[in-house]
Amino acid sequence: MFRTAGDFDRADWELLRHGAITLYWRDGRFEAGKADLRALGYRLIEITCATPGQFRRAISDALEWTARFGDEPWDGNLNALNDGFSRFPFGDDADVALCLRDFHVIAGQQPEFAHGVLDIVEDWSRNHLLTGHRLLALVQTSDLNFRCEGLGGRSASWNAAEWLNRAREV
Repeated sequence: MFRTAGDFDRADWELLRHGAITLYWRDGRFEAGKADLRALGYRLIEITCATPGQFRRAISDALEWTARFGDEPWDGNLNALNDGFSRFPFGDDADVALCLRDFHVIAGQQPEFAHGVLDIVEDWSRNHLLTGHRLLALVQTSDLNFRCEGLGGRSASWNAAEWLNRAREV
């Protein structure tokens, strides 16, 4: 975790304080961001988003889909992806960065799907922080106007004892 004043100068602090997803347009800045995280001991998972099928296979490999779930590689179902990220295979690495190159290809072809993927990463990044794991995504896009808002949105929730409506009935 970030505990000392020096920790706030780390590259990952700057990335995480604005959320788990950071966009890059210039390739040099993308490479520098990866180098900064590599120097901090992050394991980088590099994925080129050339086609939706290639992207799904690469995510399947990153999540060790077949070995962990006994299923065929991930088929693009976002509910299944959410389950996959809930048990992200950190292994011996406390810190992992997904490095998604050419994300504009996926976002241009399947915008709702692309938003869903980043939303899942953002959501599970926060959850994994609670167990001492950092999960970031560096997202390179050639689309100057790429936007992906409302990631990882959370609402106020009822406490566990009053979560069910009937528990709050008078």
